[in-house]
Amino acid sequence: MTVLICAEPLVAIGGLGGSGTRVFAATLQAAGIALGRRLNKPLDNLWFTVLFKRAAWSRTAPNPNEVVAAADLFMRAMTSGLRDSLTPDERTLLQQLRADLPPLGTWRCGATGQDADSLIDSGPANLMADQLWGWKEPNTHIFLPQLAARFPHMRYIHVVRDGLDMAFSANTWQARHWSHIYGFTQGPDTPLPLHQLRYWIAANRAALDYGLAHMGDRFIAISYEEYCRKPEWYWPRLRRFLGLPPTISLPQDLLRPTTIGRSRDHDLSLFPAELLTLAGAVQADVVAFNRLE
Repeated sequence: MTVLICAEPLVAIGGLGGSGTRVFAATLQAAGIALGRRLNKPLDNLWFTVLFKRAAWSRTAPNPNEVVAAADLFMRAMTSGLRDSLTPDERTLLQQLRADLPPLGTWRCGATGQDADSLIDSGPANLMADQLWGWKEPNTHIFLPQLAARFPHMRYIHVVRDGLDMAFSANTWQARHWSHIYGFTQGPDTPLPLHQLRYWIAANRAALDYGLAHMGDRFIAISYEEYCRKPEWYWPRLRRFLGLPPTISLPQDLLRPTTIGRSRDHDLSLFPAELLTLAGAVQADVVAFNRLE
């Protein structure tokens, strides 16, 4: 084994929580792409969670320079490690983030103090010299402009699940904590599904618009439902997008779609017609994006 020191990430995967990003993470992992040393069951990179899902940022949008600094720390942790390279200011920041997390802190973001400890104590990554790496963490799309600029060769996969199904998802973290970034918050009389759909439209539209305008062939958006219907059509496109050899076949037995069509069991009359039109436009743009090739 050799140690990977400074290589940039090949790929990042993001989308709203519950969009099916786990399927794509498992697929890339099976294809030999390393996604990190501290992962939860859905294959989220918990070092990314510690650095980016900050309590302070859930109240006030972060300064772009702070996001770039977090990206620098993340890349160093994923490659050469942080154990012997932290500056006093960086160590103070990480200790502050750790203090917010359970079991000592009350900030519930999916990471714990133990995850922060493993980040602080990270050593060199034991990757083969030619092994590709990246990460999956749904909240990646929130920071896409800064990450794409910091990692100019990184490719990004944005996963989009049906907006009406997502409006009734139990995975509400992003809508509850990031909507202020898009200029709105949930009012006391706003039903959660309505707030969820508004967030789904705003967040996905922002990712699509940025990716198409600024990332060129480094950006791809994929409909979860379409991928589940015909993975054999999408896999060659995804493989070419990542520059993987054509000899790597589609990993099997990773697709176990659930809750597709969930919205059919709910009353949709709470959604204004204009909101449904906007949601339909986002979904149509995602499907059309994959027909351009």
